[in-house]
Amino acid sequence: MLIVYVFQVVLFIYTDATKQSSKKQRLLIISLDGFRHDYLREHYLPTLNRFRNEGVRATHGMQPTYPTLTYPNHISIATGMYPEEHGIVHNSFYDRLLKLTIGMNNRDDGQWSDPKVEPIWITATKQKIKSAVLFWPACHNEFDGVRPLIYSWLYTDDIPFREKIDNAINYFRELPIQLVMLYHFEPDKQGHTYGPDSPKIYDTLLRLDFDIEYLLNKTKKELNDDLNIIILSDHGMGNVTGVIRPFFEKYLSPKSVETNLLSGALFNVMPKHGLTKKVYNKLINIPNVTVYRRNEIPERFHYSKPKHRLGEITVFPNFEGQILSRTTKKQIYNKKGNHGWDNTLATMQAIFMARGPSFNKNVSIHSLNNVDIYHIACHILKLNPNPHATAGSIVDLTSIFRTIETMTTSSSTFTSISSTITTFTTTMNNANCLYSIYVLIEKNIIIISSYRVLYPTVR
Repeated sequence: MLIVYVFQVVLFIYTDATKQSSKKQRLLIISLDGFRHDYLREHYLPTLNRFRNEGVRATHGMQPTYPTLTYPNHISIATGMYPEEHGIVHNSFYDRLLKLTIGMNNRDDGQWSDPKVEPIWITATKQKIKSAVLFWPACHNEFDGVRPLIYSWLYTDDIPFREKIDNAINYFRELPIQLVMLYHFEPDKQGHTYGPDSPKIYDTLLRLDFDIEYLLNKTKKELNDDLNIIILSDHGMGNVTGVIRPFFEKYLSPKSVETNLLSGALFNVMPKHGLTKKVYNKLINIPNVTVYRRNEIPERFHYSKPKHRLGEITVFPNFEGQILSRTTKKQIYNKKGNHGWDNTLATMQAIFMARGPSFNKNVSIHSLNNVDIYHIACHILKLNPNPHATAGSIVDLTSIFRTIETMTTSSSTFTSISSTITTFTTTMNNANCLYSIYVLIEKNIIIISSYRVLYPTVR
């Protein structure tokens, strides 16, 4: 009876592992805008914390790129590139070569004329992997003549999260799609309006937690075996601790600049030809700010190019404050929370958690960069990454994956298994079962370290 049990276990492992190895992995990436990494510690969010603890988690958050704004960071996540490489330097900015103002809902594909820039959904499409991209910034644009199979046209904040979840699940269920990327505008919207420490934020976070529970329950029934889920955010959220004003009118004449970009957290200035030095000397007199010429910006920001999209001068506040002018829009002036500041600040750190058959269970890493997400997605979907996506990680990420090692069958392994087979043969005298076991032994042996089981290579 003991031998029968052993054989059943071996046969079960063989069947299950073979199925697992032959399945194409699917990936769902969910971005929750402005979800600060320590919200999980500060608030009761049972579903998100359970998801986080059961899979892979970044205990100190995921580091965004600079500036810590929505558009640049979503493109960094998607491409594995810094803003100075992919060219999205702000939520809205002016391109002097294209003579075009570029923003998240800009439909002009000319802004993506650099063939080196390639979001993960384009990498996948070029390699015959179908994808659906929902409300992710730039998903409606064409890259190198390519678009994903399904995409939404506009970045918007009026569609409920649960409706987006239903769409994502339906795409996986009804179409041969392996990658879905989904963006949601909360808790960023409430964070700006009420500040990150407001009770309103907890209400929003709890609703998101309920919606993630809904997602997990739905996917467990239909997609659990091959679906990997990554939940992340683009940046954190900080309290606005003060304002710097009046700015534009007092220190900078409109006649001396070609254009400027004001987000509250940074100020980019493009002086008119020949006036850079004069404008710089004016701006350095502003209290509580640091002023850089473009080629003087610290290298760690990766923010010194492209020249035709960045101002020659960038102004950073010395605290988490707003740089304002008399013409600043009322909704910006009244913000209780904001982002865009130094990407190493604790308040700017994003969330990262992942779970699924490609990931190890209960693994903690200290942190990672959001440019790593592109490479993580390529690994799961078995894609050859864009060779121009060279931004590296601050940590070794190999521990997050379930690893596979090819082994040669040792004589001791053969002796051990053969002994079991001999005993089984004597006891059961079943030629068909014996043949099945010999097939298992005679093929190459592979070990999955996370499972600690043996199974044959399927070719």
